[in-house]
Amino acid sequence: MIDRIAASWYGPRALRPHRYLPTGALALGGALALAASLTAAVSGCGPIEYINQVGVKAAGAVSAAKLAQADRYAPYEYTAAEEYLHKAREEAGYAEYQDAIEFGRKAEELANRGRAIAVAKLSESAGASSAATPATGARTPAPSARTEDQAPK
Repeated sequence: MIDRIAASWYGPRALRPHRYLPTGALALGGALALAASLTAAVSGCGPIEYINQVGVKAAGAVSAAKLAQADRYAPYEYTAAEEYLHKAREEAGYAEYQDAIEFGRKAEELANRGRAIAVAKLSESAGASSAATPATGARTPAPSARTEDQAPK
């Protein structure tokens, strides 16, 4: 029989890599470190922030501006917001998420500004038209100042 060599080609057992996951306090610390690193990675992830900014906020703001007739009352702001939104989606197509997020922020800002202008102009024109045509239909003349000759006796 051949004698077995006491030493291993891989070195002493203490220096070999562990084959199994650690248990106990070491496993808990590793799990917490992994969870913390995943949370940090996901919260700043480009595609996730892009979906939130461009897909939700900017698109919603442009839609709200259109409903407020910003394309009629604030054409510069509305058109710029639409174009920035289009550019944001284009940049995301090339995986340039940070640029897409910035274009999305500009689109949201301009859409909100356009909506505010449109709402102000609509309320202004509604106030002017209601003063010109009262709800009662015919206007009653204001009473004139009576003189002593016209005073009832």
